[in-house]
Amino acid sequence: MESSEYIRPPGTYYDIIAHPVDRKQAIEVAIVQDHRFAFFYWLKWRNKQHDRAYPPTLISLDWHQDLAQPCDLECEWLGALDTADYKAVSYFCWDKLHVLNDGHILAAAYLNLIGDIHVVQKQSDECPEDFVDIEGRKHVVRCYESVEQLTEAVSEQEHDSVILDIDLDYFTESPDPCGGGDKLQLVGQAEIQACLDPKGSFMSWVMPRMAGMTIATEPEFCGGLMNSNYLFNVVCGTLFDPPLLSHKAGWRHQSK
Repeated sequence: MESSEYIRPPGTYYDIIAHPVDRKQAIEVAIVQDHRFAFFYWLKWRNKQHDRAYPPTLISLDWHQDLAQPCDLECEWLGALDTADYKAVSYFCWDKLHVLNDGHILAAAYLNLIGDIHVVQKQSDECPEDFVDIEGRKHVVRCYESVEQLTEAVSEQEHDSVILDIDLDYFTESPDPCGGGDKLQLVGQAEIQACLDPKGSFMSWVMPRMAGMTIATEPEFCGGLMNSNYLFNVVCGTLFDPPLLSHKAGWRHQSK
């Protein structure tokens, strides 16, 4: 039987890279096209955290909110999921998680794969209330209008472990209430680099706490594959040197 360590859902990739602060440790950076497949990696990483009582906080940058609550039937499916069977989890992401790619966060919280949830969003939807998981544990849910607002809020709280989740469509501007559309514009390179600057206040807070990172490419909401690839190149070039999936990826701030 193939080792579960090397299973990954089709169309997703991951790289093993030294921790951005503690080089004696390693983390994974996963790249997915459909955002819901991030659930697979969050589950995988939680399974490895045998020494941690609490799951990592999720910090997500996304044009969309992606905080749709699982219905009763979806909760039933989640409760029946064999979280040790990575092939089954991979199929579950494709077949059971919502195809709109907006239900994976609270689905993960329902199984306590992630802890508190902090989302920087451009969508105007109202932030939902705190969420209660399958065992009755409460997960704080907070939404912000800017990375600066999030950084100020989380800096005043205790978070010893964090997953950084970036949907590339966060770096777009669109008047469409659903994002994307033919009037979409890309955020400028300098603004993206300032947001993710390893020495900036946001990443300086995230990096010591990072337990993993997911990047969703979502070309449909980036104005197409070329735009998505461009945004990925800017994000990757800001954070990594050598780049991801080069078999020798490293953090840019560590390469000097």
